[in-house]
Amino acid sequence: MNRTTFLKLLTHHLFPVLKAEGFQGSGQTLRRIDGPVIHVFNVQGASGGKACYLNLGAHLDFLPPEGGTPVAPEAPEALEESHCVFRDRLDPPPGAAFGWAYGETKEQAEENVEFIVSEWEGPGRAFFARHGSYPQSFEQMLRETDPHQIHARNALHLARIAVHLGDRARAQALVEAGLARAPERATALKTDLANVLSA
Repeated sequence: MNRTTFLKLLTHHLFPVLKAEGFQGSGQTLRRIDGPVIHVFNVQGASGGKACYLNLGAHLDFLPPEGGTPVAPEAPEALEESHCVFRDRLDPPPGAAFGWAYGETKEQAEENVEFIVSEWEGPGRAFFARHGSYPQSFEQMLRETDPHQIHARNALHLARIAVHLGDRARAQALVEAGLARAPERATALKTDLANVLSA
């Protein structure tokens, strides 16, 4: 089986499930936009041509996109998974080397797609539910996050969300933790953290 055949199976079996839940689009990327919340589901071919990754992304339209690629605020439908500040993957079962295998036969491919649909119902939906509604999901995320246990870049994202929510005390704690944990050479990250509260 090849990528084109596997994508057709996903389009036939998985994409209708996603579209019934509000995702829109065609090809390899579907998006769901609800106010400032943008959800992205993306199929990415793995090197070697025998498997793919299923990427999950969540973003808020007031946050700068990752990767330094500008995304026009009036065009959230152009946001790619790689631009999202919250990202994950729908992982294959343990033992698979890299990504979801296309399979050697149509039967294997169909079996893998069937398993993907079942995984969407658990880990896939769970990821998007954690980033599901604004402001509630993100207020909860801030409450549950220990600033001293996260990466400095994540502290930056959460500090920006805290400022947007008017919680400057929490933003200050996240900025201070981020600055303390940022690598010495991460000058751009430190600058961004230092500028959060001036926004």
